[in-house]
Amino acid sequence: MAGAARSLEEWARREAGKCISCGFCEAACPTLALGPHRAYGPRGRVQLARHALESGSLGGEGLAGVYTCLLCAACVPRCPAGIDIPGLVRALRSLVASGRVEAPRWAPVRVRG
Repeated sequence: MAGAARSLEEWARREAGKCISCGFCEAACPTLALGPHRAYGPRGRVQLARHALESGSLGGEGLAGVYTCLLCAACVPRCPAGIDIPGLVRALRSLVASGRVEAPRWAPVRVRG
């Protein structure tokens, strides 16, 4: 099991490392317009994954950003780097659930408006 988690973590690092922060993915995301900041969109979620994988932790706002992703994959065809953003979000959720990335047990989700 530890080997599987380690390989998931390595895969997630590679995927997150592909991001060039161009932002093309963001126009397709249905949750970005509702959230109070970029963590509610695909580029922000990739940056959250990078941070969480480097630091081993994720704060409440970051956790909310990860769990507000609908996993709809609307961002995927827009990404010139070919990042599997929904897969990266699933991996991060799994790493949080397994305790490999520390995070609060819950976080309030904020919306604009």
